[in-house]
Amino acid sequence: MAEAKDMGGAAVGQTLPFLDAPEKAAGAALYLDDLRLPGMLTGRALRSAHAHARIVSVDAREARQVPGVAAVLTGADLPDGPRMIPHRRGAPLVARDRVRYMGDVVALVAAETEGAAEAALERIRVEYEPLPVAQDPREAMAAQAPRLWPEGNLLNHAKIRNGDVEEGFRRADVVVENEYQTPSGEHLYLEVESAAVAPLPGGGCQIWGCTQQPFLVRQNAARALGLKGETAVRFVQTIPGGAFGGKSEASLDVCLRAALLARAAQRPVKLVYSREESMIASSKRHAAFIRSRTGAARDGRIVAAEVEVYLDKGAYAANGGDNPPAFKRATYHALGPYQIPNVKVDVYCVHTNHPYGGQMRGPGCPQVHFACEQQMDELARALQIDPIELRRINGLKVGARTPWNQRLPESVGLLETLAKAEEASGWSGRRGGGRRAPDGRLRGVGVASCLYGTGNAYSPAEAHIFLTAEGRIQVAAGVVDFGQGSKTVLCQIAAETMDVPYGSFLMGAVDTAVDPFGGTSSSSRITMQGGKAVFQAALRARQEVLRLAGLLLEADPGDLELRGGLVRSRSHAETRVTLAELAKAYVADEHKLLGAADNIPPPAKTDHETGQGEPYEVYGFGTQVAEVLVDAETGEIEVTGVWAAHDVGRAISPLGVQQQIDGGVYMGVGFCLMEEVVQRGGRMLNPDMHGYLAPTVVDMPPVEGHIVEDPYSNGPYGAKGVGEQVTVPTAAAIANA
Repeated sequence: MAEAKDMGGAAVGQTLPFLDAPEKAAGAALYLDDLRLPGMLTGRALRSAHAHARIVSVDAREARQVPGVAAVLTGADLPDGPRMIPHRRGAPLVARDRVRYMGDVVALVAAETEGAAEAALERIRVEYEPLPVAQDPREAMAAQAPRLWPEGNLLNHAKIRNGDVEEGFRRADVVVENEYQTPSGEHLYLEVESAAVAPLPGGGCQIWGCTQQPFLVRQNAARALGLKGETAVRFVQTIPGGAFGGKSEASLDVCLRAALLARAAQRPVKLVYSREESMIASSKRHAAFIRSRTGAARDGRIVAAEVEVYLDKGAYAANGGDNPPAFKRATYHALGPYQIPNVKVDVYCVHTNHPYGGQMRGPGCPQVHFACEQQMDELARALQIDPIELRRINGLKVGARTPWNQRLPESVGLLETLAKAEEASGWSGRRGGGRRAPDGRLRGVGVASCLYGTGNAYSPAEAHIFLTAEGRIQVAAGVVDFGQGSKTVLCQIAAETMDVPYGSFLMGAVDTAVDPFGGTSSSSRITMQGGKAVFQAALRARQEVLRLAGLLLEADPGDLELRGGLVRSRSHAETRVTLAELAKAYVADEHKLLGAADNIPPPAKTDHETGQGEPYEVYGFGTQVAEVLVDAETGEIEVTGVWAAHDVGRAISPLGVQQQIDGGVYMGVGFCLMEEVVQRGGRMLNPDMHGYLAPTVVDMPPVEGHIVEDPYSNGPYGAKGVGEQVTVPTAAAIANA
């Protein structure tokens, strides 16, 4: 692979303006709720009154008589019982026989006005027979627990077995054992779930919406509507107002229900949830209950670890089906970034009558690292070893094997992140700087490290490079930029590879009728996997530019070079042509395809019984140090600083990486100190922004981010991922402090 330095580093590794910054800064960005279509109706959903109940009857006769009502759908109107995903435990788009959490929809309405839609909802009569509620995933596994599904509440059980864990504990000089609990969390994106759908001739439809997975929406809309092929559905991405993983599942919810209404009414329908509705119904970060036992020798080497994790899956399966991302990641991240020869891990994903667990920044990882990294500090205290030194003794390095027996041949920057965080924070000085602040508050400093499997082994990516009629270069990769700057990064990769100025590049919103399949915008995979596809497409586009220039100039393409966006002859300096001139000669319509490529990552290879193998292609690593002040009388905690060092392979956009570090730390602070979805008897007690506390700017500590670059040979210019790992160690570092 060509390195950036070979082409001058004109784009890769540079801080360049984000492509979408001007329209957002000017307030010109248009979101889904700004969309207006001729004849568009307003959609509304009637939610369950119970966390768990049998539906005795639904009477919508009065609702259908309300003036302005165009369509009312109940379970009886959908005999096929379409679900959000094609899994036997997927959420029904309209419940018919039973509700399993308070987000379940029992009726949908489309009307001319919001008032008419609300009036119709009030006139729908639903009779329920309440059922017992399952609230705790540990208790829900018992034989006598309320059963959500005929075959039981356990969705899946994963395990890792390596070495002889009991023999390892017998040889340990120190053993620490603890239980940990982390709460369910809300994404709290600024833009709630919303979609607009217009029916098309022949039974298809066009969907506008905010999602992280455009092609998954298209696929499931076609399935839910009973269409023969996905091409009958066109999905057009609107500018997202935040996502953080939540709009992987929640976008399916709103898009598919709006599609059902549009088909029933045969008119465009816009469905926008309220904030309370969003919080009650949308996917959540899985609450977790963790038991950890860790043993070490006197020299600090960890010799055995046993971890048991219970994830609250909530009422339904979501993306990933039996093997959701949080479940898999909790399994392979429960032991942290350490070499441990004897391990036993069990992860149980269990249904309750809560909102369904889904993807949220680093799914499954903040929970298990919270436990793992506190175990490390407990060991350090018992062994009287400095916490950073203990992590250095046990940390993964090049050539080492993970607890699941995967050899790491390259790009293992953990030890460098430890050194960087130690130096930047002034660790030794802070540790010895006194236990109290001048105002009397208790003072502490803590550290935590992490690893993070980058990318999805099951999700390929494609990219197309076009020459536009104006002589600019357009990148199409089918991936969504929901604020993380992926459009900017992908265009930087293309600019570097083609040697065309970054300012010549364009990348629009995803349109499944135009864009190639890009996979999901999650799992920190866009830069590495989408970027690799863009890199390969840009190589081909570069050759095509030279071929076209050769035809126009009547020159040998082998004698031509593309530099700075200008094609010129190596042997005749005066022979040259611009991209605009090439476009005038060869672009017959809006644009001309210059290059296309895909990137298919290696498949995951793991053993079902032992968990051993290669669950992820490569790993990112990070270390964070946090300092806190604690008021001993009130318990009030102030985080006074966070120093975060992360190995990202190669920083394509240093500004983008720094912003990811800042945002990840902020979410980690909320996860640790403030945010919690409170459930009692299956009922959410804080479904609004008054009761759900999230950090504001006054709660945020200064964050000092440090980029560690340990390049990965199969990533574009050495890049791995960064967006999710940066939130993983924060809570543990604060807890240790």
